[in-house]
Amino acid sequence: MFNSLYARLSITLLALVILLGTTVLWIAHETSEQYSQEVTQRLNGDIAMYVTGEQQLIEDGHVNQAAVDKLAQRAMTINPTVEIYLVDAQGRILTSSLSDVVHNRISLVPVKQFLSGEVAYPIYGDDPRHPTNQKVFSVSPILEHEKVVGYLYAVLGGKKFESLQSAVDASYILQMGAITIIGSLLVAVLAAITIFFFLTRRLSALSAHMNNFDISDPVKGPELPTPAKAKDEIDYLSASFIEMATKIKQQFVALQSLDATRRELIANVSHDLRTPLASMQGYIETLMIKDSELSPARKQQYLATAHKHSLRLNALIAELFELAKLDSGTMELNIETFSLMELVHDSVQEFELLSAQKNIKLSVEAANENCYVCADIALIQRVLQNLLGNALEHTPADQSITIRIKDSAENVLIEVSDTGRGIAKHEIPHIFERYYFSHQGHHTEKLGSGLGLAIVKRILELHKSSIAVRSELNRGTIFSFELPLPA
Repeated sequence: MFNSLYARLSITLLALVILLGTTVLWIAHETSEQYSQEVTQRLNGDIAMYVTGEQQLIEDGHVNQAAVDKLAQRAMTINPTVEIYLVDAQGRILTSSLSDVVHNRISLVPVKQFLSGEVAYPIYGDDPRHPTNQKVFSVSPILEHEKVVGYLYAVLGGKKFESLQSAVDASYILQMGAITIIGSLLVAVLAAITIFFFLTRRLSALSAHMNNFDISDPVKGPELPTPAKAKDEIDYLSASFIEMATKIKQQFVALQSLDATRRELIANVSHDLRTPLASMQGYIETLMIKDSELSPARKQQYLATAHKHSLRLNALIAELFELAKLDSGTMELNIETFSLMELVHDSVQEFELLSAQKNIKLSVEAANENCYVCADIALIQRVLQNLLGNALEHTPADQSITIRIKDSAENVLIEVSDTGRGIAKHEIPHIFERYYFSHQGHHTEKLGSGLGLAIVKRILELHKSSIAVRSELNRGTIFSFELPLPA
């Protein structure tokens, strides 16, 4: 319980209030006492002078005790709290109106300060009845033949004053004042603790959400405010936690998907690598074992087959490295302005022999032969090669493949269309995934080149573009993407 923020704030506040209250009461008492002493000394500062002005209290070094008693009585009649002492020029007490004097000497330093009039009030002097106490006083010098022979020292807060002060300290008014102050402080503490409760309640809710947070399970508990509804720092903190939790879950889901894709990719790559390697190994072992038994024509056939599989293996490894480089995030584009038509015609020329062998017509349609774009020419050429190779792979003989160029005010649209077998609608969202296999009819075919379409998509993403596909079964497929015109 005491580990909670609410409890710590409450305890800290209570301690501060107690400390502050004690300090305020002590300061109030001390300042009130100082004020009372100063007022008393200013009002009665001349009482000693008035008394000594009537009779000579010391004559020829002897104390006129009768005069001292008479003047002391008159002074106490004027102010009952006054105590009269007669001291010599060295501060020794010669006589007093009291019988319970403990100390027989007073310090003359405050006496001289009082007589000089240069020190601020109140001025405290010795109390002969209490050697350790200091009290306000009035003093007047006693002169004989214009020489100071002693002092009339009047303590203004005497024995009666102390008894009166004790009675007043226990009075109902002071008690009620103290109770009022303490009660006000307690009310303030309770109000502050209540406010702390409502302020920390939202922090407690946020803490509960954090403790219950589970990546695989939604956050439980009351709904936390969104950034749009945030009103203060606590709301913004709650909103930031929600955003962070959402991003963590998204990243966790993405990592799970990436891990599944990685395992699938490893399985597919292992399969695709194993197949040509196994074929190459089989034909080479056959050549080594039965070299003398095979005819030259059969040897050439085995070597040609092994070479074909080595080429397939080399192409697959090259595509894997290419895709890994594109996914690494370190690929830097070499953006330049170039003629799109020249690049398209060069790409078509690369596939003319293969298209002629399959009796497939390759053509280019463009409204503007002088079309220029801004992109990485080598990567865009790779896109066209993959799309044309994919189209030739899935287009039957006596069909056609067409590249269309359509420009607008800001971009150029490139379409690669064929009249081949087409793609089923449920297959289209998956054809750009690595090693996606399509099951059409009673046989299994691979749409695209396994990694070719994934490479196309990644290259266009690096160019801040995307590839779209439209297809109908047995009617053909159209792949399209856009490139920006020069600024």
